[in-house]
Amino acid sequence: MKPPQSPPRPSPCTAYRLPCTLLLLLAIAFPSFAQRKYYVKPGGTLTGSSWGWAAGDLQATIDQAAAGDIIYVAAGIYTGGFVMKEGVNVYGGYTANTDNPTERYNPAETDDSAKHSILDGGGSQRVLTQLLPFSKPAVWDGFVIQNGNPSVSLKKGSLIYSQNDENQIVGILYKFDAASGEGMMIGREEIRKSWGGYETEIPELPLAYTTGNAGEDLSGDTNTEKIVATLGTVSIDFGQEDYPANGNYAAFWCDTLTVGGYNNWYLPSAGEMQEVHDSGILPILQSIGKNILHGYWTSSQVGNTLAWACYFGKGHFHPALKYVQHTVSAVHSFSAPEQLSGMYVAGGGVLLSNNGILENCIVQQNTSPYRGGGVYVGGGGKLTNCIVEGNEAPEGKEIYYEWGLNIQTIENDHVTVKIYPNPAKAGEQIYIEYIKDYLDFQWMDVSGFTIQKGVLNAGENSLQAPAQKGIYLLQIQSNSENYSQKMIIQ
Repeated sequence: MKPPQSPPRPSPCTAYRLPCTLLLLLAIAFPSFAQRKYYVKPGGTLTGSSWGWAAGDLQATIDQAAAGDIIYVAAGIYTGGFVMKEGVNVYGGYTANTDNPTERYNPAETDDSAKHSILDGGGSQRVLTQLLPFSKPAVWDGFVIQNGNPSVSLKKGSLIYSQNDENQIVGILYKFDAASGEGMMIGREEIRKSWGGYETEIPELPLAYTTGNAGEDLSGDTNTEKIVATLGTVSIDFGQEDYPANGNYAAFWCDTLTVGGYNNWYLPSAGEMQEVHDSGILPILQSIGKNILHGYWTSSQVGNTLAWACYFGKGHFHPALKYVQHTVSAVHSFSAPEQLSGMYVAGGGVLLSNNGILENCIVQQNTSPYRGGGVYVGGGGKLTNCIVEGNEAPEGKEIYYEWGLNIQTIENDHVTVKIYPNPAKAGEQIYIEYIKDYLDFQWMDVSGFTIQKGVLNAGENSLQAPAQKGIYLLQIQSNSENYSQKMIIQ
């Protein structure tokens, strides 16, 4: 059974009736990815195109920005849990002076809080979160980050982590009752597949002929059961050559999905997809890698040949032929634990990962019952010239480095030395793994002056970082072999 062929798509030149040369010149003259600058200040209500037209909602401005854009933030208090965006740089401490737009204060150089851009968690949430590792750096510079406490509660938009120790993001809450602790999450994983069962009657599966009927369907779990019970593993797969019969279809993928210790996923109905859309978590879905401009299959059907697809970016549903490939994302119920632990509450003030960079900030008065009262630094995250003090966490760790992912390795044919963490906090322990009986070491500052010498004997695996912040050279010698490593002490 071969699906009908689509007509050939006209070239852009034909579609717009313009000479191709002219289109090329227009593309060069007006590049699609020009850097934009946004301006945010307390009480702002406008577009954010300048201080005079400043926006007031910092997170909404971040969501609007694209990689390469810059956001300038005026002094003032900004309450809420903020989510970093890949490639978007955010700078605080500006005076919003229209006559001198670049006028700015460094929070470490003034005690006047009126000159600070303050990000405040209100004692009920982490202040700044990087949801996933970035391939393009995102810098936050010049803020005071305070009153973060991610252990208080879950809410719509909260991350759901795996039930094991993988620290893996499984999904995002789109519905949650704080009183009962029960809710629903949409999974992070997704794939492109056909709906399945083209021209196959599925007994007892409701038919929804209008968007109104589709929006009333909240039975994705039973819909999924009925689809899988009928199609089993023999739906025709129009996505492969020769159209084999197999289980490569939307409901089957959801029904057999196991991730993060969760199973019993299902293909959401149109009404449940409407709930996801209406929950206000679309920017967070984008932040974890979902492309909401694509169509997403629902388990609600129109008839034997059509099913409903949800287009988040456009805010509507549309019938689609069941053999077409759309994005598939499963949903799952969620029961909150009695007490949040693990990665839910890591980093009371800030949680960083690869290419998440915090510079020239003060992180204070934050709390975590897990790791990093002030900042949790995952692999590839960076702290530069930050003051992190007055934060609470187990074992007094105001900054927690994910050791296994912040290791510097020095090696040649004779010896391997691993040093971690790097960056490290002033005065705290630095760990060294080596295979020799002993190592001589010395710390040197940027001028080449030796500030400390010592020996690590067999069985000793740590030394203390310099008490002062800065960039140092750690030199290591074993017999006639010498090694050097630049160390950042914060």
